[in-house]
Amino acid sequence: MIACKPPGSVSPLLLWRALLLACLTISFSAQAQDDDTIKLALKTTNAPLLKSPDVEPVLFGVQKKSRLLQSTATVYTSQLSTTPSPQFLQALPGRLAGLNIRFTSGGPGLDGNGMSFDIRGARAQIILVDGVERGYLSLDPEQIESITVLKDALSTAMFGQRSSYGIISIKTKKGDVGKPRLSFTAQTGFETPSALPKPLAAWQYATLYNEARQNDLGQTTSTPVFSQAQIDAYKDQTDPYTYPDVNWYKTVLNKNARVTRYNFNIQGSGKGFRYFVDLDKLNQKGLFKTDDDKNPYNTNSQLDRYILRSNLGVDVTPSTFVQLNLFGRFQRYNQPGGGVASIFSSLLTTPQLAYPVYNPNGSYGGTSVYGENANIYGQAVSRGYQFQDVRDIAVDLEVTQNLDVLTKGLYLRAKASNNNTAYYTTTRVKNFEVYQYAGTTNSYTKYGTTTEQTTGGGVNERSRIVYLEGAAGYERTFGRHAIDVQAIANQQSRLWFNINNLPENYTAYAGKVNYTYDDRYVVEGAVSYGGYNYLTPAKRWATYWAYGLGWNLHNEHFIKDNLHFISNLKLRANYGLTGQVNAGYFSYIQTYFNPGTNTNNAVAYWYGAGMSLERSTGENAISNPNLGPEKAKKANAGIDVGLLKNRLTVTADYFYNKFYDLVAAPTMTTAVLGAGYPALNYQKFNYYGTEITTTWQDQVKDFAYYISANFSMVQSKVVYNAELPKQYDYQVLTGKPVGVLYGYTATGLFKSYDEINDPATAVMPAAPKSSLRPGDIRYLDRNGDGVIDANDQSGIGSAKPTIYFGSTIGLRFKGFDLSALLQGTMNRQSYLSGDFMNGFGNNGNYTAYEYNLGRFTLATAETATQPRVWLGTNTNNSQTSSFWLFNNDFVRLKNVEVGYTLPEKLMRRIGSPTVRFFANGLNLLTWAEIYKVRKDLDPESWGAAYPIMKVFNFGLNVKF
Repeated sequence: MIACKPPGSVSPLLLWRALLLACLTISFSAQAQDDDTIKLALKTTNAPLLKSPDVEPVLFGVQKKSRLLQSTATVYTSQLSTTPSPQFLQALPGRLAGLNIRFTSGGPGLDGNGMSFDIRGARAQIILVDGVERGYLSLDPEQIESITVLKDALSTAMFGQRSSYGIISIKTKKGDVGKPRLSFTAQTGFETPSALPKPLAAWQYATLYNEARQNDLGQTTSTPVFSQAQIDAYKDQTDPYTYPDVNWYKTVLNKNARVTRYNFNIQGSGKGFRYFVDLDKLNQKGLFKTDDDKNPYNTNSQLDRYILRSNLGVDVTPSTFVQLNLFGRFQRYNQPGGGVASIFSSLLTTPQLAYPVYNPNGSYGGTSVYGENANIYGQAVSRGYQFQDVRDIAVDLEVTQNLDVLTKGLYLRAKASNNNTAYYTTTRVKNFEVYQYAGTTNSYTKYGTTTEQTTGGGVNERSRIVYLEGAAGYERTFGRHAIDVQAIANQQSRLWFNINNLPENYTAYAGKVNYTYDDRYVVEGAVSYGGYNYLTPAKRWATYWAYGLGWNLHNEHFIKDNLHFISNLKLRANYGLTGQVNAGYFSYIQTYFNPGTNTNNAVAYWYGAGMSLERSTGENAISNPNLGPEKAKKANAGIDVGLLKNRLTVTADYFYNKFYDLVAAPTMTTAVLGAGYPALNYQKFNYYGTEITTTWQDQVKDFAYYISANFSMVQSKVVYNAELPKQYDYQVLTGKPVGVLYGYTATGLFKSYDEINDPATAVMPAAPKSSLRPGDIRYLDRNGDGVIDANDQSGIGSAKPTIYFGSTIGLRFKGFDLSALLQGTMNRQSYLSGDFMNGFGNNGNYTAYEYNLGRFTLATAETATQPRVWLGTNTNNSQTSSFWLFNNDFVRLKNVEVGYTLPEKLMRRIGSPTVRFFANGLNLLTWAEIYKVRKDLDPESWGAAYPIMKVFNFGLNVKF
């Protein structure tokens, strides 16, 4: 076991420098580069823009493309390194058909910060790095050889109890044959928000506040809270302490944040060995302003990451090959003491007139409403700081024994992997007081207390993953017959040291056979017997399988002898059964609470003269001994086309996946039971759709170029969801898309009191006509009973298929190169509601936004698309309804890179094969349908989230 020491034991910067120095010493002590090395580097420079090897990465190895029956999609290093982001998922949107990635926030963060993904519509979070499940999303692209998405049953069936939802498989570089080749890249740039909310100026807020108060009182005239003189004072800013107008976003946030990354790697081979060593250092700063005069420490959000990878392959004997992979990563995520999320929440909700940043005497401004720790600038610089340290160490050892001495093509393979993660939080938090200034008396009222900085922290996670694998294989060609057989047994065991759980074990015994006749007809079958120890013994093991057929038509004489422009034409289809565990910790075992573990006062009683609280013993949630794995029957049919010597390629797939026995909480329950209900296997969802990828690439003398586009369409259907009986057919969600919203259908806004008081107008009992005002939302009385209630609710939103797409272009002319990626969606809808849309939340204490200037008024009654403004709560307008559901398609210029490689003749003179300057960017331009509604948001992220960032990056790459 490899133990990770607690924070403070080793300086990651010193460790990184020592490793870098060691690698430089090793590399430069190697023999000097000769013309062969230079020619190799130049050959690499002139390689095709899009890598297209003859083999495709699959779950346990690689497979010749002519024999591939699985539905997969792969990108390589060159397509990843153009994206300036710490997380490799940022490089994938729009590049791979079938993979849909969503971003809910940006900025510095640890693995998976602000992002999620699915494969063909179904939830998926399985990421393999060199065949082992590890959650390493923050990796430098230079160490990645390829990323492959495994999408259908035949590609995942051998993964046992984790085979249903698709897999992202990362293969790291192992080193090429040749003399040492060094690469050093230095890059720096800046990030800036793609959009930020735009709160109202103080005087506009005061004006709309008066209007909202009048709206709430209806036809009764209200006394304005803000007089015209006060509104003028907010507008003129003659007394900014009494009448402040603070743009908090500009006060607390910088316009941009710096990001810097350095990478050094070396690869090559010697007699009997090959190697790849990669060192990477990243510094990504956040947007928060800091105050060096106040603090000797950093209060900005910031990610510092150090990575070392060393992959070494050794031919121990002519028939024995050993692969040793070492990986180390240190991450420190720093943030203000109160947390990033708290500051962005305050930025979103605090009015610009709430209080000044500073009072005349230099103290922090505040009020009785915005008291201790509320001043947003104070939250950024005077709350101390906290940081999370994450240390990962992974060791993979793989031994392959060639058994050609027995029969050609036979081999054995053994693999062991040990992965340790230590995740700690350190807090150095303090409180600060604020003062409310009274200008008329030149006095101050104090709220809160300034405290000393605390010293605290603890373990978030300490875990170890051990993976063991044994495999036997046989791959051989006999004349027209080719066979590839694999038999594999593996187990992954994960143990959390910071909790008392027993290890979580996945075990699988799997095999596959691929047979090809005359490189024309292909058949493949795969099977696995998978186990998961948290399930009841009777449900712990299950068998999964898949089979496929393929036909390489281009090798038929009637095509290759007559249609010479056809380079590749393959039909393929497969079908299979897969499974996925979705169970809690030994949830089949009934557990109980006792007085020592009971913290629920509802199951306790007061006893005795002293009235002490006596806690009881009782039953926790009911167990389910019959809970089993989720399952899916998947069908896939595809065609691969290559024309004109594969300059034009097309891959198209149709899939139909039937998921069943999905785990969910029961819908039919009663409180009479007195205990929580267990999760059950009962849901049935179908996902089906089409994927198409088309690529054209060519080279005319020194000009090489390509254009590639992919299109994914996914539809879904609820087959069974144990719905409670409904009175009307329109209330039934079975048969509708998975995840459809359920609510009222809005028909517009009330334009007048006459419309509200019309006897034919239906309203909800909780919002009677006396509470409604012109500008409130009107709902459809679906059943015509004159009342808006639960019987009028139904599925709302579009039933159209989800579509996501991408298009990449690339070109190279002599030393110049260019690549660009467009990414977008169709039929996408987003539900935007709450205080961010309404304004004046929390009984009017929250801010309002420029968006609210388009609110309903009597003057705009015929054209308004927004409700009236109000203070605090509004029962009628806050219902879940179609009114707040907006079309939200978008197209992004996701990534652009421009580069220039210095001429060969010049580089020969200084002894360096290649020097390349480049500039790239991320999220550069966005066209979004939601901008018709409001523009102070990003189509993927809004409200109190850390904004999605645009990145502008510049760098230099030198290869020796």
